[in-house]
Amino acid sequence: MSNPRDTLVLLVTCSRDETRRDLAVEVTKNMAELVPAAGLQDSFMLFDNASTFADHLSFAPKGAVVVQSPENIGYWSAIKWVLEHHREYFVRTFKYIYLVESDLTHSDLRPLGLCENFLDATPSASCVRTQEFSVRHRWRYNKDLRFMPFRNLRSVVRQRNEVTGEKAWFIPPVDGGKIWRSNLHAKLPALNRIETLCHVFSELEALGEFSERDFFDFTYRDKKDIGIYDGGLFHQLSTPQTTKIMSGSWSDVLSLKKMGYQTTRQARFLEIENQPTVSRK
Repeated sequence: MSNPRDTLVLLVTCSRDETRRDLAVEVTKNMAELVPAAGLQDSFMLFDNASTFADHLSFAPKGAVVVQSPENIGYWSAIKWVLEHHREYFVRTFKYIYLVESDLTHSDLRPLGLCENFLDATPSASCVRTQEFSVRHRWRYNKDLRFMPFRNLRSVVRQRNEVTGEKAWFIPPVDGGKIWRSNLHAKLPALNRIETLCHVFSELEALGEFSERDFFDFTYRDKKDIGIYDGGLFHQLSTPQTTKIMSGSWSDVLSLKKMGYQTTRQARFLEIENQPTVSRK
């Protein structure tokens, strides 16, 4: 298995309460172990959105570029800032960006090299999803089978394309490998094409207020397919079942605003009003 060659790994964090602090520490430690093992020590950036609990920053892997924003501009805006500014801090360019949210724990990053190969060979695909998933046992990951026993609740997904409403299909790899082609919609926590994300984000910015569904729509207009890494590389630590953990997706809006968090299902792009602090570990 060859290590990834053209991927920038981005971890976005915002710890404004103890629950998110604990997750960020765990995930950053996880990255510190896996990033060098995959040869990504010079291709890793951590963007921190004005955390009041910044314990996790001390665990960033050696070689990481750490961006500390003085205000919380939100998840979407953090990604946009990195897309626009990452060339200032790396001596090379990247074709792909791998987005890691602060509640995702990974088993490995080396297979991102296989994901790169799939995208290189499949111009119709926008991204490769890497959340834990089994094509063969996909019923265990079906969000809509609410009364089915033995489901993997931490990783259930809707197995329909949210843009077209079409039921998910999966085409096996011709080389007998791990990556299946699928008609499911794109997601941010995945290996994404930088060129596609830049184009889609410019369309989202033109809307002003936008939703996660708008992201699905615009990406589908550009690329109809995705890849699925069978088995997956990560699972989520924060789910609707972990009710005590603050989440931009699951927590109520009033609680999020009280703690200084931004929502992720609905958003708008914000600029950093004051210069961020950028350092290398």
